[in-house]
Amino acid sequence: MTDSRLSGPSLPAAPDRTGILAAVTAAMDHCASRWAWQGPAGAAERWLLENGPKDLDLWYTPAESAAPGSGTPARAIAAVLPCAVVAEAHDPRRLRHVSLAVETAEGPAVVDLTYGDLRVGPVLLAPADEIGVDPVTHRLTGAAAVADLLVRPVLRGRLPDPPRLAEARAAWAGATPQARVALYDRLAAQLGTRVAVELIAAAGGASPDTGLPGRARMRLAALSLAARNAAATWRQRHAVLPAGPWAGPLGLRTRGVVVALVGTDGSGKSTVADGLRERLHRYGLPTAAAYFGMARGNLPGVGLARRLLGVPTAGSGSAPAATHPSGAAAPAGPGAARPVPSPPARGSPGADAPLGNPRLRRAAAWFYAAEYVWRYLRTVAPPKARRRVVIVDRWVYDLRESPWPGSPAARVAERLVPAPDILVLPDAPDELIHRRKPERPQAEQAAQQDRFRRLLTEHPARHAEVVVDTSGATADNLAPLVAAVVTAAHRPRRSAR
Repeated sequence: MTDSRLSGPSLPAAPDRTGILAAVTAAMDHCASRWAWQGPAGAAERWLLENGPKDLDLWYTPAESAAPGSGTPARAIAAVLPCAVVAEAHDPRRLRHVSLAVETAEGPAVVDLTYGDLRVGPVLLAPADEIGVDPVTHRLTGAAAVADLLVRPVLRGRLPDPPRLAEARAAWAGATPQARVALYDRLAAQLGTRVAVELIAAAGGASPDTGLPGRARMRLAALSLAARNAAATWRQRHAVLPAGPWAGPLGLRTRGVVVALVGTDGSGKSTVADGLRERLHRYGLPTAAAYFGMARGNLPGVGLARRLLGVPTAGSGSAPAATHPSGAAAPAGPGAARPVPSPPARGSPGADAPLGNPRLRRAAAWFYAAEYVWRYLRTVAPPKARRRVVIVDRWVYDLRESPWPGSPAARVAERLVPAPDILVLPDAPDELIHRRKPERPQAEQAAQQDRFRRLLTEHPARHAEVVVDTSGATADNLAPLVAAVVTAAHRPRRSAR
């Protein structure tokens, strides 16, 4: 469970790329035994001027004290910046890396951290212990630089531009004869003699043939599907297959995400939902909204059922007038706030108190369970299938408390309605929550909020549970939530934990 109140010092509202670069450099210096910028000279400086999702690529070997594949630099960066993990792979038979996305005022900034052997997919370009690095400039040298500047873009389907090719040729000229032979032998063994000869010729000064990337990509695909690599390729199919029409704002494959907000009245659900929607739009992720509350009778058919059963509803002539805790009538008029009841404490009559007959209340619980399933299929599943982030006010967990506390209908509804990807609890001190919504007794509100806090400890969400501080004490209380949503949108689907 992520608790934004306990995630360290207050985060800036929008980190800039200069701050991100400083955090990345510090993490590398502290957590890696060797590291280097990837790509042509000046790649980091050009990345600072970007405002799109182009990656800042780095390579490193973990510090000796770190466990292999632990991603220690990524964790160090995440400790000081609100990062979303948008790609991750740790199988030693393929490229091992972690891609982090950081929200900035200009849009997302992406940092890709590769560790261990230098690879493209399963193609080994340079073993980690043979990679040369200039310790002053943190640039790859020798055959490793040739592999990065020339072979890597070719295997990704494009010829390097003239300046990058010139750098590769300079690195080739500075490589030792042994390193040249070792690179050729590795390429020939994996990509075939023709592709290897063409790549080495280009490194030596020959003009590369325009068909070289296509031939190299065919060999890469064949190697990925070979028996020794097929299992690893299948596990990473989400990242291996082209994103195509499923591409999100980062150019990576995305999926729909359901974000359910729970909490008592006054906890800040509406404020968090509005802020999250705005931040995701700034990120480039489309959103949709749905309501899963019970007390307002908004579920399809509930209003009709209440009329057929003769149950009074809010606003009808038979319903009692709302009152303020002081005993005075609540203010009326178009602009006046109107108290909205919430699911009651366990064992209390609650919003469905007119259903005094126990059998009727038990039946109502099953009716609500069926309506929840229908509401999910009607208002949540379609936008989720269109890869939107569906922000839902409340969730089926309300059925645990009303209209029949402890009803098995609640367990059935929780099984039939897929768990949300992210469960969010806006939270603040109980006294502050009550000041915002004083229509109900403070003890009742506090008890209900405490039940939602315990709900999160069950870890019912598919991806994460997030507590958002709505007390005003956190500079950017939405940053961990935005990062969790972006991560969920880019990671493979998994069942509830």
